Amino acid sequence: MDNQKAKKFGFFILIGLALFFLILLIYFIWHRYTYAVTDAVFVQADQLVYLSFPKVSGKLVRLYKKEGEPVKKGDLVAELEDLDYSFKVQQLEENLKNLEAQQASLREQIERAEREINLKVEQLLKEKERLKEEEKTRFYLKKAFQSKLEQISKDRKRYEFLYKEGLVSARDLEQLETSEKEITNQIEAINSQLKAIQHQQEVLEKNIALVLNEKKTIASQKYQLKSLIFQREALFNQKKEAQLYYHYTKLYSPIDGIIAKRFHAEGDVLAPGEPVYSIVDPESFYILVLLEETKLKGVKEGSPVRIKIDAYPGEKYEGVVEKILPASAATFALVPRDISAGEFTKLAQRIYIKIKITKGNKNLLRVGLGGEVEIKKVRD
Repeated sequence: MDNQKAKKFGFFILIGLALFFLILLIYFIWHRYTYAVTDAVFVQADQLVYLSFPKVSGKLVRLYKKEGEPVKKGDLVAELEDLDYSFKVQQLEENLKNLEAQQASLREQIERAEREINLKVEQLLKEKERLKEEEKTRFYLKKAFQSKLEQISKDRKRYEFLYKEGLVSARDLEQLETSEKEITNQIEAINSQLKAIQHQQEVLEKNIALVLNEKKTIASQKYQLKSLIFQREALFNQKKEAQLYYHYTKLYSPIDGIIAKRFHAEGDVLAPGEPVYSIVDPESFYILVLLEETKLKGVKEGSPVRIKIDAYPGEKYEGVVEKILPASAATFALVPRDISAGEFTKLAQRIYIKIKITKGNKNLLRVGLGGEVEIKKVRD
C-alpha cells in the first residue's frame, strides 16, 4: 500500500514538473516572441571629452580632480608651470606701457608745435600785410613829395631869373631853396624808410621759410608717431598671443560631467595635445545594442526597452529605441570579409541599435559596461 502511494506521489511530482517546464517553455516562447533579447550590450556616451593643453607644453604642477569626481563647466581642473608665459606677458605689458608713453609725449609735442606754428604763421602774415600797407603808404607819400619837389624846383628856377632882374627879393628865393632842401630831405627819409621796410620784408620771408621748415619737422614727427602706432599694434597683438598662451596653461572643463579617467600625475612633462583627463556627461549615456538580424523583426524606433547592467544587478533601468542604424557591424570591420570568390559561411549579422535611457541612476554608469536588454516588439 505504501509502495503504491509512493508511486502515485512520484507520478504527480513528474506531472507537476512536466507542467512547470511546459509553462516555462511556453513563457520562454512567448517572451522571445514578444521581446528581442540580447546580451551584446555596451554602455556608451555621446559626450566623452578628452581634455588636453592646446599649443603649450610644460610641467604639470596641479591636478584638481580625481577619477569619479563631478565637474562643472568652466571648473579649473589642471595647471601647467606658467613662469615663462607669465614673464613674457609682464615684459610685453611693460614694453607696451613705455611705447604708449613715448607715443603720448610725441603726440603732445606735435600738438604744441602745431599750435605755436599756426600762431607764428598768423602773426607773420599779419606783419607781412602791415609792411605791405606801410610800403604802399610811403610810396604814395614819396610820389607826392616828388611832385611837390618838381613844382618847387620850377619855382626856384623862375625866382632865380626874377631875382637877377631885381623883381623878387633874396628872402623869397631863400625860402624856396629852403623848402626844396626840406622836401629833398623828406624824400631821402622816405627812401630810407622804404629800404628798411624792404629789409624787414626780407627778414619776414626768411622767418616764414623757417616756420614752414618747422612744418616739415612736424611731418617727420607725425611719420615717427605713425611708426610708433604700428609698433604698438604689433606689441598689442604679441601681448594678446602671450596672454592666450598663458591662458592655455590652465585647463578648464568644457562640460558638466564626471572625471572618467586621469592620464597623468603631477610633475609629468606634457606635450601639446596630450590627454590629461577624460570627462563624460552622465546625461549623454546611452545603450548600444548589437542585435542579430533574426531578432530585428518587430523592433521599431520608440519600442520600450528593459535594461539590466551586469555591474548593478539590483538597479532597474528602462529606455526606448532611439535609432536603428542603417548598416551592420560587419560593415565597419577593419578587415572585411572577402566574398569575391563566392565562398563564405553564412552568419547572422548584427545591427547597431541605440537605446535612450529614460529611467535609472545614470551616475552609476560607466562607458564600456555590459548587460542585457529586452526590446518589446511591435506587431503590425
